[in-house]
Amino acid sequence: MSQVDLAKKAGITQKALSDFELGKQQITARANEKLRRVFDEQKIQFIAANVESSHLEGAGVRWKPSKPNSGIKTI
Repeated sequence: MSQVDLAKKAGITQKALSDFELGKQQITARANEKLRRVFDEQKIQFIAANVESSHLEGAGVRWKPSKPNSGIKTI
């Protein structure tokens, strides 16, 4: 999915999305929720390695598995 497609599906501008990615603009809670909704609809899950602290290590993304959260801490 292109940046243009993602922005369109989320109902935000491509410029805003680009600025969020580049750190030029802080993402708003509303824009964050819109993006998370699109990723959820696409069955994309954000993950981190299991660690004993609140610090996230090894953060990444994956397609949602048939057995959710199988050994991986979701964020």
